[in-house]
This record gives sequence, structure tokens and C-alpha cells, in this order.
Amino acid sequence: MALIPHPMITRIPVLVLSAAPLFAGELTVESAPFRVEHRFQATVLPVEAPGFELKPETWSSFVIETLADHGAPVKKGEVIIAFEKEAYERRLEDLGRSVTSKEIAVARQQLEVKKLGEEHEIALEAAKRAKETAAEDLEYFKTIGRPAEEAQVEQSLKRARFGVESAEEELKQLKQMYEADDLTEDTEEIILKRQQLSVEMEKFQLSEAQRGAKRTLETVLPRRLEALERAAAEASIAFDKTSQNLPRALEEAKIALKGAEAELEREKLELERLKKDGALLEWKAPVDGICFHGGLDGDTWDYGDLSKYLKVGTAVPVRRTLVTLVPGDAPVRLSARVDAAVADSLKTGEAITLKVPGAGGSDPAGTIGKVEAFPGPDGKLTATLKAEWPEGETPDVGTSVECIRVAYTHPECLAVPEKALVATADGGWSVELKLADGKTESRPVKRGPTDGKRVQIREGLEPGQVVVVPE
Repeated sequence: MALIPHPMITRIPVLVLSAAPLFAGELTVESAPFRVEHRFQATVLPVEAPGFELKPETWSSFVIETLADHGAPVKKGEVIIAFEKEAYERRLEDLGRSVTSKEIAVARQQLEVKKLGEEHEIALEAAKRAKETAAEDLEYFKTIGRPAEEAQVEQSLKRARFGVESAEEELKQLKQMYEADDLTEDTEEIILKRQQLSVEMEKFQLSEAQRGAKRTLETVLPRRLEALERAAAEASIAFDKTSQNLPRALEEAKIALKGAEAELEREKLELERLKKDGALLEWKAPVDGICFHGGLDGDTWDYGDLSKYLKVGTAVPVRRTLVTLVPGDAPVRLSARVDAAVADSLKTGEAITLKVPGAGGSDPAGTIGKVEAFPGPDGKLTATLKAEWPEGETPDVGTSVECIRVAYTHPECLAVPEKALVATADGGWSVELKLADGKTESRPVKRGPTDGKRVQIREGLEPGQVVVVPE
């Protein structure tokens, strides 16, 4: 198999050829054979040609490290194209570490959320108990504690008053008893002084009790009531905050956990995709064949601007078929891109002449195969041709074959140059006929097919007449 021609050379033109000369001035009409041919080029293409299409999922930097030459023969398993791996491997390692780190962080967050839920129940129960205890303490103080302490104060005052009264009465009795003897002994004097001191002490105790009672009733008990009321209010507020904020904190922690889990899954997916992209960093020949730069886009080689990128050390665009391998024993097909007007005249199964350049034997027989119904972006349609190649003379892939289709023939007819025809107001045609006296007149004619330069005239002219052809 010969080397594949450059794809820019194998673009398929559509030509309509004729052997008739151009005309100008005057033309004497004569009967002659008339033939309409459609000539166009077809290209020999492989039936199958595996290509390397760069369609990564996440990696975007593909810099060529090695590349087989265009048209170079390669063996199965040989590297056709390979890209630099250093940046890819560094990114793969960094992303792997990031995924591991996030897995640890997510596991920690999952544990924190679980424990936060348990702590939530404990803290809520503690806040509830504290609220209830503070309310109970306040109610107890109001209903039992304070009245009991006020009663204790009153009893203390009574005891203090009674002590004073008792001491004074005892002193009075001692004085009366000792005065009856008309003689006060030293011992009795001592006893009287001692009792007098007891009276003073009882009065002091009463004074202290009165002072303490006043402070307890006017300061201590009101302050304790205020403190208990404040503690009850604070416990109630703390319970409300705990019962509302703890669920919010738990929900926030769950949301943060979901976000971390989602981010972890995204990175794990990116890592998985990045690992898959590693397979694109090197493409080996699946079979023996010939390397071709560019790809087979339907029935044409798609090379375009790839010549700028298919160089060692150059970053290549993605979503493109960069290289194609044409198997050495690949069966071939014949495909052409033709104008719509020509495509409309092609009939499936119709015979067509094929001219292979440099063919040593006879030209192969050909027939029209399938013709596409709709044109491509270039306005042309693809026609698939069938050829019976002589044994041992199958052309190489990429060979341009001239196709000749005889659309119409007539052994003897009149024909004039196309520019000699003039459209008439009634939708017909006419020619300017030169008369014997040198004058001219418009003569209506009926036209037939054209070979692209001349038009067959079916009615309106006779052999020997002279037609004026505009310059």
C-alpha cells in the first residue's frame, strides 16, 4: 500500500467537462454528435480506519511527546502518539492526597454529628431540669421558705424579749429577797452584779436579734427572692435557647457534613475520570498499518488546522481525531462529493466509467451506489460508488479516481453555445439568426440538454443557418 496523500490534496472536486470549444461572433449551425458528461473525482477510502479521538473527561493539557510521521508504516503495538505525563501524574497524585484528606475530614465530621446529636439530648435534658429546679426553688421559697424564715425571726425576737424579761424579773426578785434581810452580804452582792450583767447581756442579745431580724426581713429575704426569680428566669431563657439552638447547630453540622460529603464525591469522581484519561496519554497501533495525521470524517480526511498542532512539544486541541491508522489489508471503498445538480442525475445501479491514474491494466467497471439525500455544509452530497477492481490492481487508499458518467448522447443534432440563447417573455428561448441580406431576426427555439457549454436545439433551427453569438 502506498503512502496516503495529504488530506488537502484528496479533497474531492466536482467538474463538468466538455470537449466543445468556446464560441464568439457568428456560428454556422451544423449537425454533429452531441454528448453530455458529468466528470467528478472520487477518493479510495478504507472501509474501516481506527482513529485516535482525543475526548478526555477532565484532563485538558495534552502536549505531544512522540508522534509517528504522516504516512509512516507502523507495526501492531508500536506507539503512534504519546503525550507528556509529568503534569498529569503530579495532578493525579495531588488529587489522590486531597481525596484521602477529605475522607478523613468527612469521617471526623460524621462522628462529630453523631456525638452532637447525643450531646443535644443530654444538654436539653439538663437545661430542662435546671429550669424546673429553679422554678421549684422559687415556688418553695415563696410558699414555705420565706414564711418559715420570717417565723424563725419572730421566734428569735420573742426568745430575746423573754430572755430580757426573765433576767430583769430574776434581778428584781433577788433584790427584794436581799433587801428583806436588812443586810447584804458580799456573796449576795456578787450574785446581784452577776444577774445585772445577765440582764444587760439579754438586752444586748435582744438588740442584736432585732437588728438581725430587720436585715433578714428587709434585705436578706427580698434579695434571696430576687436571686431565685432571676435564676428561674435565666434557667427558662437557657432552656429556650438550648431547645432552639441545639437543633439548629445539629442541622448546621448535618448541612456542613452533606456539603463535605458532596465535595468528596465530586473529587472522587474527578479522580476516577482523571485515571480514565490516563489511557489517552498513549495510543498504540491495534494492527499493522499506515499512520495518517487527521481523521476520516465520513468521506473526507479531516485535517484542517491540525498541521499547526501535530508537532512534538505542542499542545493539541481536544474533541478531535488526531491520527488514524489505515490497516495494511483494509478493504477499500470509493466515495465522491458531488454538486447537487450532478447528484440529482445519478441513479443507483447506473454504469459509470472510472479512470485510475497510473493503472497498468484496463479501467475498472463502476456503478452508482447510494447517493445522500441532503447536502453537507459545503453544499455537496456524498455518492458511494461500486467498483470491480481487476485482480491485483486495487488502488491504494487515498488515490483520486476520475469518474465519468455519460448523461446523454445524440448521434446527430444541432447545438449552439449557451450564451447564444436569450430568454423570452413567454418563458421560452430564442436565438439571433443572421439572414441572407445581412440583417438579423429573433428566432424562437426549443432547447434540449446542455453539456455545460453547448445546448442542443430540438426545434427552430436548420443546418447551415448562421447564429449570432454575443461576445
